[in-house]
Amino acid sequence: MLDDVMGALDAVLPRLAAVTGTPGVAVAVATSDELRTAATGFADLAAGTPMTAGTPAPAGSLTKPVTGLAFMQLAEAGMVGLDTPVDDVLPAGLRGRDAPPVTTAMLASHQGGYYSDIVTATACTAPAEPILGYVRRRHEIGRAVEYGGALPLLTTPGKYSYSSFGVGVLGGVVAHLTGEPYGARVGREVFAATGMPASSIDDGTGTTGGATGYLAFGDWCLPSPPLRTSAYPGVGMYTSAADFARLLQSLLRTARGDRGLVGPDSLAAMATPRVARPSPHGVRSFSGLTLELADPDLGDDWWWGHTAAFPWGFWWEARVWPHRDLAAVAVGNRWDMARFHNPATRSAPGLAVEWAGRWAVSGAPREFSDLDARPRWSGPRPTPESSRWMGVLVGERTHGLLGVPEAVPARAMTDGARSLGGADTGGWDPEAFASGVAEARALAPDPEALGKLGQSLGLGAALWMLECGASSADLTMPVGFYAGTS
Repeated sequence: MLDDVMGALDAVLPRLAAVTGTPGVAVAVATSDELRTAATGFADLAAGTPMTAGTPAPAGSLTKPVTGLAFMQLAEAGMVGLDTPVDDVLPAGLRGRDAPPVTTAMLASHQGGYYSDIVTATACTAPAEPILGYVRRRHEIGRAVEYGGALPLLTTPGKYSYSSFGVGVLGGVVAHLTGEPYGARVGREVFAATGMPASSIDDGTGTTGGATGYLAFGDWCLPSPPLRTSAYPGVGMYTSAADFARLLQSLLRTARGDRGLVGPDSLAAMATPRVARPSPHGVRSFSGLTLELADPDLGDDWWWGHTAAFPWGFWWEARVWPHRDLAAVAVGNRWDMARFHNPATRSAPGLAVEWAGRWAVSGAPREFSDLDARPRWSGPRPTPESSRWMGVLVGERTHGLLGVPEAVPARAMTDGARSLGGADTGGWDPEAFASGVAEARALAPDPEALGKLGQSLGLGAALWMLECGASSADLTMPVGFYAGTS
């Protein structure tokens, strides 16, 4: 079965990368006993470095199941329970006096009442904080990072509210109960125990590097700014497709009854639906304990796993079909800036994983139509005006949404910019790009001022966003969602 699936992936990946405008894609597919990989394109366009399944990259929310496994190991050791009040397993007063009571399982299923709180520092200039210190500081501030704290850090617990910060708090529980840094703990008990040599936590001690992420405007790709998250138990892992497939393979064996990182009962608890989560296309899905779950009514087609991203350059998809004894994970180094959120049904990693799962059951295509892998659509050529628009969007999202105070390395980003489609790039203006970033940074983190800046770019920018692939004639800014403003 894997021979057929991997043969089809080898044939389709170059075209899948081309049609989605993704510089590089890597995928790994595993059963309990076999693991196979495929890759296409480039980990770095300027250097011509090939993407491979062993290339490490920021894995964003794929870190969450790692935190869940580390937590369940402590639960199996009797150090904590799923219904334990989180304040009982954190240093006294860490979350302050006003934090409403929540359990560890509520944190793991995104019911802890936290907003997202994603990235707070540039990796090249700001050291990562110890997770317990970060959790204490954010509670003392009491506001979410996005747009300078436009929203409170905490809402009413119980409802589903996806939160990287909430899983960061759970990582703080792991650090406190074990008496060692979170990164050291999961490095030994998860990565080393599974055989994941390319994996680490970016807490200031692990290895980073690897693939370059790209902010994409049509086929025009800019290297993403180097960012480090302080909520690293939620989004701070570096891994490769091959490494994470080894983790999923280990969990497949546990699902069939073998003891691995945790026992079968613990994995079953992680994969039990706890709360409904927003679902695209009307298909029900749920949150387990740090896992995203498909509708159990799918029967043999049921899967669990996680979609992941790291701003602004990487998207991942990872799924396990336990009834099929199959797992797949893929990464692509493109963030489509015209859509902001890159759904699995439009991203190269999401499609590769979905097709691998489908082909394992239905049979992989033996042949594909005779088409080459060149992009069929390349988007607009850069101009001085659109160079500035790109800068405004990068500045708004980095300095406004993420609250990064330091300047992004605009020169390094512009030096690494490339056109995937071979279009005429004579209109590209690095100075205009840097000017746009500076404009947005000067107004950040004020959401109202940033929103007005976006509106001031006018109809030309809206039409340009359509050309870049936006679903409507709007300048794609997330101000409304993350700051509660129009």
